[in-house]
Amino acid sequence: DDQGGETPPTEQSRTEKAFEFCGSYSHAIDIKGRVIIPNAYRQALGTVFTVGPTRDFKAIALYPDPVFNQIRDELNAMNQRKPFVQDYLTQFFKLSYRDMQTDGQGRILLPPKLRQRLLGEARELEISGISNHVRMIDAEKAAAADRDFDDRRVEIMEQMGDLSLI
Repeated sequence: DDQGGETPPTEQSRTEKAFEFCGSYSHAIDIKGRVIIPNAYRQALGTVFTVGPTRDFKAIALYPDPVFNQIRDELNAMNQRKPFVQDYLTQFFKLSYRDMQTDGQGRILLPPKLRQRLLGEARELEISGISNHVRMIDAEKAAAADRDFDDRRVEIMEQMGDLSLI
């Protein structure tokens, strides 16, 4: 019997709606490997969060714990008897650090192994909100990705099926 009420949101939709990171900032990594987390992201990240690779291993991600828990559950649900799944999980989880916090100045110390693996010698970062997480990437790689998007924008919009955006 439908009484016209709204369907209660699922746990997944609550998690997705709770985190709407957007915007883009530039910050440098200091000599000790610390970087400032933009103030706009701090409250949504929470006092404790997870730092790890993005799913494509192209950047560092800051995940609010509910988002990281959802990713962990999705990854753990994969068929772990397949060697490529084992390899992916090993790499993803060995580069993920739980219970991370900012210091009094809003900086985070990026774990050296993660920093070296995903940022190399980069000193300047683009820090962007990507819906449910924050992404940190070498500023030069981010600029190259922006140029690539600009070159392919029309093609991408056509693939998305929304030509009104062109």
